Amino acid sequence: MQNKVIVSVLLILVLILFGCGKSKSSHESYTDIRKPISWGKSSVIFAFADDKVWDYGRLEIFKSLERDFFTTTNEKLFNVQREDISKIKNYYKFANLLFLCDTSSNYPTSQYVKSIIPVQTSSLSDLIPADIIAVKDNWSQNQAVVFLIGKDIETLLLYTFQKSNVIFNIYKDSEIRRIKNLIYKPGFNKEEIEYQMKHYPWHFDLPYQYLTFRRDDENNFVSYLLRVEKHPDRFLAVYWENMPEDNVNKQWLWNKRLELGKNYYEGDEFSPEDVTQEKTHFLSYDGYKLYGRWQNPNHFIGGAFVSFAFYDEKQKIGYLIDNAVFFPEGNKLRALLGLEIISKTFKTNYKGINEKKNKVVF
Repeated sequence: MQNKVIVSVLLILVLILFGCGKSKSSHESYTDIRKPISWGKSSVIFAFADDKVWDYGRLEIFKSLERDFFTTTNEKLFNVQREDISKIKNYYKFANLLFLCDTSSNYPTSQYVKSIIPVQTSSLSDLIPADIIAVKDNWSQNQAVVFLIGKDIETLLLYTFQKSNVIFNIYKDSEIRRIKNLIYKPGFNKEEIEYQMKHYPWHFDLPYQYLTFRRDDENNFVSYLLRVEKHPDRFLAVYWENMPEDNVNKQWLWNKRLELGKNYYEGDEFSPEDVTQEKTHFLSYDGYKLYGRWQNPNHFIGGAFVSFAFYDEKQKIGYLIDNAVFFPEGNKLRALLGLEIISKTFKTNYKGINEKKNKVVF
């Protein structure tokens, strides 16, 4: 009993909202380094639920958490795998854990959850009949644990279905943090960042492993490449264009991405049936997003890409940031997410521009 009370107190102390503590300028990990490192399989969400809860709720849980993302095929960010609560100690070091608890039940999973978070489970009432508790780094580093609790099975399941987007985003945000930590663990490409700040009207936090691939300063284009054996090739490019007025729209993005493919990607192109275009928010900008499958008819290869376009009113510049992946052997989704993480460190860094010479003026 004493151990259960200690665990409960510790758990309450570490309850935090996901996303808190983020810094715009820092890439430090906010994980608890005193705890063991979580094991692999961050693509799996291990679920614990009693039989009746699982039988009634599993289809909606699968639908909610095993979402498809289109790259060159439909890829899932997560797969859900139900496990036996009697073996819970074997899962304390895994990255993603999900618990569903009917507080009126005395079946094993519900009993377990009530034993480790007694305050939360005992406080449910008609006023607050269900709740979601997200815990970061509960048993190990970079871990996401979600408890869904309801005063009875019907309330629990209805609440779970209503909060499907919230639950998914908790795990997605946690995975984004893991990817970000891996990207920046080796450090920064300081030499290239300094070059960007000196020669370009923008810069971003380029990771150490990314090397310059194509540089055309006269035409406002630069791209970077990360190539690691048995992993996806990752391309990150930036194009910018002086614009007295905002001419960035879906057609501009479409045409410019095709132009870049022709001029810098050895003839890469895309077909209307293989891509999607939509409005999006990129950092503080209202912009446009183009994503899907690219192909190169000259080399008989293809891959996945995501392009963002937006206009900086203060600079009077239109931007296109392009993320592309080549990896015939396997999935590309996490590589694209990593490129987007880097892209969203984008910052402007100059006071004006000489339009005739395209030189930065400080």
